Amino acid sequence: MEKRKVVKRDGRIVDFDPARIRNAIAKAMVSVKQYDEKTLDTVVNYVLSVLNEKFERGETPHVEDIQDIVEFALMKFDLYDVAKSYILYRKERERIREEKKALLQKSFVDEVDKEFSVNAIRLLVSRYLLKDENGKLVESPKQLFQRVALAVVIPDILYDSRVFSKDGGLPVFPREEFNASQYANKLGLGKSVNGYAVTWNEHHLDRMKTLYDDLNSQGKMKVSWSEFLEMLLSGEFEKYYENFKAYYDIMVSKKFMPNSPTLFNAGTKLGQLSACFVLDVEDNIESIMNAATQAAIIFKSGGGIGINYSKLRP
Repeated sequence: MEKRKVVKRDGRIVDFDPARIRNAIAKAMVSVKQYDEKTLDTVVNYVLSVLNEKFERGETPHVEDIQDIVEFALMKFDLYDVAKSYILYRKERERIREEKKALLQKSFVDEVDKEFSVNAIRLLVSRYLLKDENGKLVESPKQLFQRVALAVVIPDILYDSRVFSKDGGLPVFPREEFNASQYANKLGLGKSVNGYAVTWNEHHLDRMKTLYDDLNSQGKMKVSWSEFLEMLLSGEFEKYYENFKAYYDIMVSKKFMPNSPTLFNAGTKLGQLSACFVLDVEDNIESIMNAATQAAIIFKSGGGIGINYSKLRP
């Protein structure tokens, strides 16, 4: 028998998991101090039977349909306090979803938005999500973390042993022109019959070319830029989609979050990922004033500085 699916609020169709129903009812029972394993089994089995009967012809239920059945089941078995707790929980989750949608200027909340509190979403909107010249959001939290992960995975690909030599000493290939805009959103990872799961934008590709040129100038590249580009186009670096997912997942799960400049600038025109810089000041007025200028530029792009004053006279 084909596994049942369920339609999420954002339109995604995912596998139906009965454990989620059981957990939700159990939490409602615990909240009103009426937890009983036998009663829980009875209610869950009833919900599943109604679900199978109502959608017996293979229709895909919406998550709201399932939650409505749960409410009905709780009241059918005279669990009115549990039903009240469950209904109030649904209302609170609805309030949170609506607040997130308003902040993100979206019509739905996706799986990444759900991982972050309203306050966290508010912070992402005010500081980190990209906006257009009118201040309108042009990306979601999911797209932010994809943008960052796509930038971080680029060195992994360039250090692939098929194209990179750690020892160097290789002939330097002639520098080639490259128009990143022609390939923007046409190169990526996670290739399937429907295209790529994620794609690099123009600024990602500009950065990739800059890093390639730097390694090539050091005699560490085994292939020319044209050959490297052909390898990208033919999907020879697909294994790095797993690296991308690892970087993406570690941010979405909040196990690790990169520094602010990385969130601001990865995959953008500026491209500055470093947060801290050390400025060396010589013992003359020109160097001192130049350090002030450099500091202003770094501050403007979200970085911080430390200054080495050891060369100045007491």
